[in-house]
Amino acid sequence: MPDPVVQIRGAGPVGILTALFLVKYGWAPSSVQLIDPGLESAQPGDQDDPRILALSQGTLSRLGQLGIDCQPVRIQRIHVSSQGHFGSMEIKSENAGVPELGGLVPYSQLLNVLRATIKREGLSINTQTEENAGAREPSVHVIAEGGLYQASDRLSQDSGMKVVVDYAQHAVIGWAETASAVGTIAYERFIPNGAVALLPMKNRYALIWCCSPERSDELTGASAGMQCQMLSDVMGGRLGAIKRVEITGIYPLGLKWRDQLVQANTVWIGNSAQTLHPIAGQGLNLGFRDAETLASCLLQRGRSIADRLQDYAQRRKTDRWTVRTATDALARASWVRRSIGPMTMIPGAKRLLGQVLMFGG
Repeated sequence: MPDPVVQIRGAGPVGILTALFLVKYGWAPSSVQLIDPGLESAQPGDQDDPRILALSQGTLSRLGQLGIDCQPVRIQRIHVSSQGHFGSMEIKSENAGVPELGGLVPYSQLLNVLRATIKREGLSINTQTEENAGAREPSVHVIAEGGLYQASDRLSQDSGMKVVVDYAQHAVIGWAETASAVGTIAYERFIPNGAVALLPMKNRYALIWCCSPERSDELTGASAGMQCQMLSDVMGGRLGAIKRVEITGIYPLGLKWRDQLVQANTVWIGNSAQTLHPIAGQGLNLGFRDAETLASCLLQRGRSIADRLQDYAQRRKTDRWTVRTATDALARASWVRRSIGPMTMIPGAKRLLGQVLMFGG
C-alpha cells in the first residue's frame, strides 16, 4: 500500500526540510508534493532576501543528518551586554563542550542548497498549475508558508493566526565594516528600546538593529559618517572604529501565534504557526524542529492521520511555548536587560543560556 500523499505548501527552508526528513525516515518520494507558485520562476523573490540567519548547533546537526552543508560561518563566542547597566556575559563554545555555538548563513545561500538537495532526492516539486491535475489527492496538507510580520497582519483573513504583540519596533538590517579584523565573536547589545546584534561574516558584520520606528528613521536618514558614529556609540567601543554601515532592509516586528496547529488533515508549521521577534535568532530554528517532529509523527504507520497530527501538536507545545516566552521576555522585559551582569554570578546561568541558544527549548 503506497504512503498517503503529503502536500507541503511553501518551498522555503522549513517546507523543504519537512520533505527531506520524510524521505530520510522512509516516506516514498512519490508521495511527497512540494508546492510553491514561485518555485520555478527565473528569480524567485526570496532569492533577494538580505537576511543573515543564525542557525543553532541543533539545526546544524539536523542538516548534517541529511548530508547538507550550507557552509555557515561558525560562531565560537557570543558576547551579551546591556547599554547603561553593569556587567556583561560571554558564552563560549569550549565551556559548553562543543566545537561551536552555531553558524551564520545568508538566507539565499541556505535556500539554494536546500532546493538543490530536493532535486537530487527526486521529490515532486510543482507550482500551482495544471501539472498537478493528475496527482493523487493529498491525505495531509502541511502549510509552511508565511513570511515576516507586517503591520497589516492585524487585518489578516486567517482567523487562526493571531497578532499577540506589536512590538512598535523596526528591525534595521545591513552590514557593518570595522577597522579591526572580524573574529568569531557574535555581539548582542541590549538598548533601552530594543537590541543590536552584530554577527561576524568573514570580513564584516551582519547588522540587526531593533529599535523604535523613529530611531530607524533617524538611522536610515543619517549621513554615512553619522551612521557609523551612532553604531559606535551604541556598542560602547567594543568593535573599535566603525568604517562603514550599509542598510539593506527594514521591517516591523511583532509576535504572531497560532494556538491550534491542526485542523482535520491540515497542519501549520514554521512561520505559518508562529512569527517571533528576532532578538534571540530562534524563529527558523524553531521551525526546523517543527519540520523534524512532524516528519517523525507522520511515520507512525498503523495510526490514523488524525492521530498522527494530534500527536505532533501535543509534542510541539512545550518547545514552542518556551521559545515564545523567552523571546518575548528578551524583547520587552527591562528586568532582563538589568539582569545580564548579575546572571554571571549565578552558577550554571551561562551554560543554560548557551544550551537554549544551541538547541532551543
